[in-house]
Amino acid sequence: MRNRRRGPRALILSAVTAVAAGLLGTAHAVPTTSAADTRHPLSTGTSVVARQGSAGAVQNVGTSTVTVRPGTGVRQALAKLTSADRSRQTRVLVDAEGQPKNSGQVEAGDVLRVTAEDGRTTGSYALAVDQPATARDKAHWNNALYDRIDRTVNAHTPVFPDRRCDVTAAKYRPLVRQVTETYATGNEAGRPSATDSPLVYGSQQVWYYGDALNAAVKDCSTAGGGIAVVPAGGSLNADGAYYTGAVNLLSGVNLHIETGAVVEFMRDKTNEYYPVVRTSYEGSDLYSYSPLIYALHQRNIAVTGGGTLDGQEDMWNWRPWKKGYWGEPSVENKSVDAPYGANGVLNDMNYRDVPVEQRIFTDDGELPDTIPVVRQGEVRDVAPPAGAQAMKSTFRPSFIQPNDSTNVLIEDVRIRNTPFWIVHPLSSKNVLIRNLDIYSNKTTGYERTGWNNDDGIDPESSENVVMENNTVTVSDDGAAVKAGRNVNGREHRSPSQNIIIRDSSYRNDGGGSAAVSMGSEMSGGIRNVFIHDNTFGGSGLAMALKLKTNSSRGGAVENIYLRDCLLERASYGVAEFDADYKETVPFPGADAFDPTIRDIHIDNVDTAPTMPPGRTAFSFPSGASRSPVENVYYGNSVFHTSSTLSAAFEKNKNIRNLVVDNVDYVNPSTGATTRYDTTPLVLEKGTRAVRDDGTTVPLAEAGSAPRGHVTTVPDATFRVAGKVDLSTAPDFPAKGTVRLFVDRDTTPVAATLQADGSFLSDPVTLDDNQTWYTDRHYVSVNFYQGININTVVHHVRVEQSTTDGSE
Repeated sequence: MRNRRRGPRALILSAVTAVAAGLLGTAHAVPTTSAADTRHPLSTGTSVVARQGSAGAVQNVGTSTVTVRPGTGVRQALAKLTSADRSRQTRVLVDAEGQPKNSGQVEAGDVLRVTAEDGRTTGSYALAVDQPATARDKAHWNNALYDRIDRTVNAHTPVFPDRRCDVTAAKYRPLVRQVTETYATGNEAGRPSATDSPLVYGSQQVWYYGDALNAAVKDCSTAGGGIAVVPAGGSLNADGAYYTGAVNLLSGVNLHIETGAVVEFMRDKTNEYYPVVRTSYEGSDLYSYSPLIYALHQRNIAVTGGGTLDGQEDMWNWRPWKKGYWGEPSVENKSVDAPYGANGVLNDMNYRDVPVEQRIFTDDGELPDTIPVVRQGEVRDVAPPAGAQAMKSTFRPSFIQPNDSTNVLIEDVRIRNTPFWIVHPLSSKNVLIRNLDIYSNKTTGYERTGWNNDDGIDPESSENVVMENNTVTVSDDGAAVKAGRNVNGREHRSPSQNIIIRDSSYRNDGGGSAAVSMGSEMSGGIRNVFIHDNTFGGSGLAMALKLKTNSSRGGAVENIYLRDCLLERASYGVAEFDADYKETVPFPGADAFDPTIRDIHIDNVDTAPTMPPGRTAFSFPSGASRSPVENVYYGNSVFHTSSTLSAAFEKNKNIRNLVVDNVDYVNPSTGATTRYDTTPLVLEKGTRAVRDDGTTVPLAEAGSAPRGHVTTVPDATFRVAGKVDLSTAPDFPAKGTVRLFVDRDTTPVAATLQADGSFLSDPVTLDDNQTWYTDRHYVSVNFYQGININTVVHHVRVEQSTTDGSE
């Protein structure tokens, strides 16, 4: 077995993790003891940043690591650091054994301990020493961008004054009231498989804390910021839980659930408990049930603490809307004329670009008196617009959703039993999500593999996001990066960009989904995602990374970096590229886009011997010849399997610039190792369209031509001639294949290959009479020999189809 090559951050931190793990697990935590409100509260901030002019000593300060230049002294490093909020902190550096270190040089394994101005709140950072970037790092990692993301999120981690608004305080007691919680307990048939049998309901009396919680949040925000505390052991309920509806976070507030405290969200699906707010469902914006914890257009907000948030979702509550079992309506109804709000209705609104303020869905199908909107930078409750009509909602709410918010921290909480997507930052900026314990098992109960929709962490149209040290077990995608669906995403959303996913465990219990996915709601674009030092596994995991789009989306998935991870088991492999992911509700003529997946770097991602036998690294079910998956690098990895790497491309070879470098396939039965490396395949210059009279027109390669370049050809029918460069693949004429694809036709056009590498295709005919046609056709040359695969695309138009015949 070759020595494992670690990435730059992994190499630096390998000695740190074991010593500092306990400290980092509580970094920047809010103390759990209560304190009386003070007129001038002190800061609880433990975030540090580098002082101006410190670049000679401090290379970067991220959310959990301070990286210094080689040779930096302890005193020098401490002198170059300051608090992010300019508060008076105490900072000391300790060595790997936890002993104070006052002199000498900073070493990997040292830890910076920080005590906040309040004297009680503590946090820590691992210390790392910068390592020179290798040539591979420069080619397949963007360290400067990575550090900038880490530094930006750290510098904007929200800080709160030590002002406590305890939900059990005397001032909030009048707001705690007894209510009847109504919930489903089963169906009349007494067996889940009777899906047409109506639900049976039960009820219980509980002390309701929703009004008190929201009052505490409001008081903290109005006072200038603070901590809304849910203490352990303070509930009036016999089970010790705090029952509540939606909690509406406001600027400057940290909702802190103390260790031992449990917050239970009411199972009544009513707007009394979950008021109508602006939210999103599978990439389409709408007004519907509030997420369980929600913020709209707020700054400096947090959900923290070691307590538990329980959505009380189960087979009978919230979940029946997924498929419409037991007499409930189904959200998966694809009819655009459905009598209630479902996928078909909402996707039709998306397609027609209906203003969001007219997409209103409520518990009873009646318009609410007001809806929250953002006007002149403020959230205001206004009457629905004239002519607006409401429909009954089946859209299950996300669990935690900061919407259009800035500087967000979600840390340390346990999350259970979620109705839908779990942590869902939407159109937000500077988001830190860490130390979460998420477990959602929708495979429990009826239909083991059919429930899903419990994605763990879903940054959508969000920028500068760090997700670290999280433990996520779900039955859908563990982390899913989104950017809006179709028209909604293309016209009204920003891209999801600058995201780090690290030092975490993502597991799947049986849903058959990915550890990390991009899309399929990605119409606003997804770019610059760094995934490293994670472990992926679980009996239901399909693959580590899934990229999914289609021709209705628009946008692009690009600049994705996956490295230094371990894949324990997966039913497919390391990664899947799906450029024809099923459209929920297709609309005629909407599929006019070229699905774009490009610049994917997979480096040092090993599988464990526990991988099921017979798998291969890539699942490649679909790829458009007109827009092939482009620039894929797979290197320095070990894959345990009895299969071959070439098996990954048996179904689809629409890929451009596939590079495999130093990949070992190890047969788990025999121990035999097969080494894989690709040989670059390229076409020589001079590919041309050949007319019947023998005259030619040079064809420009789309990837090298100016953006938007289209070659004009004089005739609709022609042949394509070109030549494969044999300098790196001299045996290609004997072992390789050349074929062409035209536009969206999946049937290849044959090409005759000569001994010198030249080829001439059968006739190609272009037809402008296509629903998707605007200004160009696509003529793609696909050539391959085993795992050496390439595709060259040419954009062309027929001279008669233009008004002036110009390019």
